[in-house]
Amino acid sequence: MSERSLEQERAKHALEAVNSIRGKSWAGKFRSYVERLPPAIVMNGLGQAMAGELAAAGRAEEMSDDKKAHNKLYELVAGWIRTRRIYSAEENLMKAIVDGDQKQYVLAQAEALAYLEWLKKFSQAFLEKDKEA
Repeated sequence: MSERSLEQERAKHALEAVNSIRGKSWAGKFRSYVERLPPAIVMNGLGQAMAGELAAAGRAEEMSDDKKAHNKLYELVAGWIRTRRIYSAEENLMKAIVDGDQKQYVLAQAEALAYLEWLKKFSQAFLEKDKEA
């Protein structure tokens, strides 16, 4: 088995994620939120942007299409950062950000932005644009 580059790993994870979302009623909303998240991270930082996604996702018992899209986006970015082992694998992303050091935070933010480039490209390529967004 050949070894993949980090870029290939990001692309693979993002493509599998987008393929799992294709056909869902909230796919267009997901695409819109993916397009908006990188600028939010650059302007506000990873912690604020991800806390915003988490807040928009709301609680599990009230899952509208809008909330499902935000929740999936949060899970994918948090999952990718967990995969990169920047923080302890057992911690949830928000706790890890709050408890981690600045070096970890900068690395996690850079990794999130690199991953989101792939997720955004594949979302634009394979998911219909949301007519309401």
